[in-house]
Amino acid sequence: MKTPRAAATSEQVEQKRRFRWLRMLIDDDRRRQRLLFMLSLLSLLIVSIIAFFAETIRILPVDVATTRELQEVTDQTFLSVMVFLSLFGYMPWSLVTVVAGFVLVSLLLGWRSGAYLVLLTVIEWLANESIKIVIGRPRPVSELVNVFVPVAGNSFPSGHVMFYTVFFGFLLFLGLTQLPTSIWRTIGLVLLASLIVLIGPSRMYLGAHWLSDVIAAHLLGLIILTFGIEFYLLHLAPRVPAQQEGLIGGQDQMLDQQAP
Repeated sequence: MKTPRAAATSEQVEQKRRFRWLRMLIDDDRRRQRLLFMLSLLSLLIVSIIAFFAETIRILPVDVATTRELQEVTDQTFLSVMVFLSLFGYMPWSLVTVVAGFVLVSLLLGWRSGAYLVLLTVIEWLANESIKIVIGRPRPVSELVNVFVPVAGNSFPSGHVMFYTVFFGFLLFLGLTQLPTSIWRTIGLVLLASLIVLIGPSRMYLGAHWLSDVIAAHLLGLIILTFGIEFYLLHLAPRVPAQQEGLIGGQDQMLDQQAP
């Protein structure tokens, strides 16, 4: 069993490691921004090509083939899991999810980080709705694939996928860079990553979106997420434990006072 002094020393080592990683991200801005610019251009190029075909051809053979392949799984439990994975993107659950995320981040890391999470989510929603109006691609129809959950509105790009990529992706970033190592942190990070990875197959399996909707949404969401993280690193992220807010900041400040 660790003594109180040994436990405090271990926590201080963890704190230094965590902030060394965060400061490394903040300080290495030239390489980070160059990589961000190149990946964003490539992502926009791919999205533009997909959008062109989505607007002109509407239904791509690869989209239909991929959905039919997924829907060969007819197990009722699998369908229930797919429905559950999409639940957080439907109103009112999406609103509950955003509010819960704001409250949790505000308590742990401070209200500014919580408010910024909400701002990124609003930007993602506005971008998604605008692109859907411009492209105007219809959703999958029951004549081509099974539509388990009928949804109104346009299909390109997937709103669920963009929301999960930006919202849960930013939570994943905050957890990786600012929360101390623990079993709860590990469980939370795994759950967040699983939601981001599995939401695309869920939307296709349910007959709400095509593969091209999902790919474009992931890429657009990543662009918003990476630029959002860039702004956060430049203007909001704590550089030292004394700048940390919320409950985690309080713990860091107590550790600083205990340090010799």
